[in-house]
Amino acid sequence: MSNSLKQRLRGKTIKIFGPPGTGKTENLLKRVQRYLKQGFSPDEICYISFTNKAVNECVARVRKRFKEYDEDDFKYFRTLHSLARQQFAEIPVLDPKADMLMFHTQYGTIKVNYKDGNEDAKIYSNWSLQIYDRARNMKVDPVWLYKQQSRKAVRLQQFKSIINGYEEFKTMELENGERTPDRLDFTDMVQKFIDDGVSIPFKVLMVDEAQDLTPLQWDLVVKLAKAVDRVYIAGDDDQAIYEWNGADVGLFQNFPGRSLVLKKSVRLNKNIHFFSNCLLNSMGDNRVEKEFYSNGKDGAIYRWGGLKKVPWNLEGDWMVLARINDVKKELQAEAKNLGLYYQDQKNNKSFDPNQFAAIEHWKKICDGGSITREEACTMYEYLLNIDHGYRSTDSKKWSFAHPNQVFTFDELHLRCGMRDEKGPWTEVFKRKFKDKDKQYLQKLMKEGVDLTQPPKIIIDTIHQVKGGEADNVVLASKCNFPSHFEKKNLADKVKELRVWYTGATRSKSTLHLLGTYHQYNFPLGKYFKQYEANYAKQ
Repeated sequence: MSNSLKQRLRGKTIKIFGPPGTGKTENLLKRVQRYLKQGFSPDEICYISFTNKAVNECVARVRKRFKEYDEDDFKYFRTLHSLARQQFAEIPVLDPKADMLMFHTQYGTIKVNYKDGNEDAKIYSNWSLQIYDRARNMKVDPVWLYKQQSRKAVRLQQFKSIINGYEEFKTMELENGERTPDRLDFTDMVQKFIDDGVSIPFKVLMVDEAQDLTPLQWDLVVKLAKAVDRVYIAGDDDQAIYEWNGADVGLFQNFPGRSLVLKKSVRLNKNIHFFSNCLLNSMGDNRVEKEFYSNGKDGAIYRWGGLKKVPWNLEGDWMVLARINDVKKELQAEAKNLGLYYQDQKNNKSFDPNQFAAIEHWKKICDGGSITREEACTMYEYLLNIDHGYRSTDSKKWSFAHPNQVFTFDELHLRCGMRDEKGPWTEVFKRKFKDKDKQYLQKLMKEGVDLTQPPKIIIDTIHQVKGGEADNVVLASKCNFPSHFEKKNLADKVKELRVWYTGATRSKSTLHLLGTYHQYNFPLGKYFKQYEANYAKQ
């Protein structure tokens, strides 16, 4: 970036550093509202956030104040990829399912993941393409990045073949000898926006979660920033936890502009604020120094040997957070053994509430009660078919029934393909039930858990819940030997500490650390000791 460009950007840019709970997004939205109140139209403002969910929430919040606008009026409230895609709507885009299935099948590289066994939620992934995409976002040679990987899933020659084949696939030859138009993937969209002379019609640019942008995405931000009158870039370098995926927090830290630090955290209480500062103080000079304050409440931090010891009767909702996916799976298994009802950040629940409803409907008609047509349809989704004794394959033909009609067991038998034999729900739904699922549901029912309500517990990785919060947070620090952590260079230590800092600062009330003195539970044990020794002295 030239000195003249830096000077131009410095004059119109405000960088908003927002420590946890200080309201980065809220600050940006107040500025949006201020511009609208001054007479700016929504299409003169561009608001960039990391996910579609975050963008939609921002639009909804602004529209509560300015009811005269529709959702469509905020056409530049988008993710970076969506903004780029908007400019090239006529160019075909690779279908993440159909096209990628074709590619992976062609190259024999397919790896299919199923989300909760759902055939419609297949994810086609490939290690080589992940590295290739990361390299493009980092603006580095893919072969160089390949060589930096400690574990290589394929040989170098195969890696080159896959990525070259992928580029050729984008202009795939058809059966008639013609080639398809150049198709774009998400990273291509960003690159094309940067390379082409795209007109930028808005006047104000706002970027949230800027610490997570890659070098390529920063190039797009710079292009936007040069063309507008005012720029607001918000983030927190202490929560930069996506460097492994190509993000470059240094580009946010060093972006030209005036700095504004949000000082008051409405989320962090005194105990958690002090503990989180123990982590921050070990990060050296690899961060922007920023002083901020707690909300003044006491809060509490506890140490437990496992989930069984955690006081789940505390008021409020919970997050149980792991450093890596393997530990997340261990926590979920332990939670099931304890009879805890939970979900992950994507709302995948530990027990299907519709299946629970089906069980309740079955028990009701077996006890002589009646159920509605809708309830019957739900129940039939989970009943075993007639080959195993309970329903026929055509039993979902309800055209004769009024929506408000109710059915007893006998009526379902006579008119809807139901066998005339009742049975315990554990047998009726056997095909959909594993023994451990039965035991888990029985524990939930014994504890009186209401499965019709959303779970109060989220179990996931720290990376997945970034930006969220809960009244109570559990951190499972099973990760490193102390010796392994201490051998890391400062930059790698800082990356690790940022993850734990991000996890700890999700809590609004209590923080619970699991097994912090065990040799596998490092580095949190070290900083908990600092907290114990020094908090009372402040």
